[in-house]
Amino acid sequence: MKVLLVNPITRNVSLSSPDLGLGYLAKALENKNHQVDVLDCVNLKMTFKKFEDYIVNHFFDVIGFRVFSTDLPSVKKSLLLVKKRSPHAKIILGGAHPSVFPEQTLQYFKEADFAFRGEAEIGLAELICNFLNLDETRKTQIPGLIWRNKGEIKSNPQIFPEDLDSLGHPDWNLINPCNYPFQTSYLTKSKIVAPLIMTRGCPYQCSFCSCRSVTGHKIRSHSVSYIIEEIKFLKTNFGINEVCFIDDNFLFFKDMVSDLCEQLIKQKINIKWSCFGIRLDLIDKDMLSLMEKAGCYLLTVGIESGSQRILDHMKKKLTLDLIKRKINLIHTETHVKIIGNFILGYPLEKEEDIYKTVQLANSLPISGANFFPFHPTPGTEIFDELLAKKELKTIDWDLMGQDRRPYIPQGISKQKFTWLFVLAFLSFYMRPRIILNVLLATRSLERLKYIFRRLFIFIR
Repeated sequence: MKVLLVNPITRNVSLSSPDLGLGYLAKALENKNHQVDVLDCVNLKMTFKKFEDYIVNHFFDVIGFRVFSTDLPSVKKSLLLVKKRSPHAKIILGGAHPSVFPEQTLQYFKEADFAFRGEAEIGLAELICNFLNLDETRKTQIPGLIWRNKGEIKSNPQIFPEDLDSLGHPDWNLINPCNYPFQTSYLTKSKIVAPLIMTRGCPYQCSFCSCRSVTGHKIRSHSVSYIIEEIKFLKTNFGINEVCFIDDNFLFFKDMVSDLCEQLIKQKINIKWSCFGIRLDLIDKDMLSLMEKAGCYLLTVGIESGSQRILDHMKKKLTLDLIKRKINLIHTETHVKIIGNFILGYPLEKEEDIYKTVQLANSLPISGANFFPFHPTPGTEIFDELLAKKELKTIDWDLMGQDRRPYIPQGISKQKFTWLFVLAFLSFYMRPRIILNVLLATRSLERLKYIFRRLFIFIR
């Protein structure tokens, strides 16, 4: 069958990156002899008119959409266009939103035929291979499948493959990293960066994070040989000189990370790399030294708050003292740059808590800071808590984008919160040391514009 996998139109993402999830799904389908295309509407800056023209001019038996909660209205519009222009095509949904709201997904998207919860490489391939003889019994056996049965919506149990290597490598030809301006910050050294993922799953209980709803609680890993092979493939076939590990818990299997670093050094694989998800409590001096020797030059760490009270409610299992010690360890023992991620507007926060976060960010020897407005994300403990307290009486999914303000803590006005966010941004980036770092590291006007574009989008 001819299958199209779609990263849908959205106004909630500033920059697109190669979608590894769609790349893995494409490989799973290709292994079953299906023809697969990937359409990244974000990277192609598609309008709905261009999307409609694409559907008219191409034939597909199956069209699958990745769905985040932020994109419900735009995906709905896209599905209506598919039904209008390609009524024969089966429509399948997957991603974070169906994983959290399986029944509601098919209720809202009446145009969709099926949806999936969690990791879908196995289930999607099994569904499409059995379309010609898909009876009720077979539907019940497909892992993660969300389906209709006589007016009732059924949701099958998810499975999380233990052997990640068995899934194969993503089809990089369909998510060619050379076609993406994927850069995690102004500190990124290369123009082209390929994302990699070594682990799936998260055993931690952070109240604001929904990753477990898709990848499960148990953490699983690719082998070191798999990652080495993938890096070599990217270097040879796409000229990639830098990768970014986008794992939620890159250092969880520390022995495996040590082995990876040693292999990169031993095999003289000249690659620059960074990590997007590092827990500070897993960092130690020897590991940092080995990572830097193997090519690591940038770490993004989740600090989240400068208030111990808020950190405790977030269930981060971090103390302010540990945060300061580990950040200083990285700074004093290596030349690795550090970017801190912070959340502003978390429930229970008062103005003084936000001021503490701003003060902490400015006191740490970090080179960059990402300030994110809190989002009550479906599939998280805090989302359920806010619903129970009736603090989320109505949910405007269109306000759940990257730089929007879907929630403001009680006791803080919208105007005041906007001012606090601007204060955090300007007080960090308008310091002479940071200005110099930005000017030295920013080799293109686009990177500099991106930094301030995010601020202006938020203020607007």
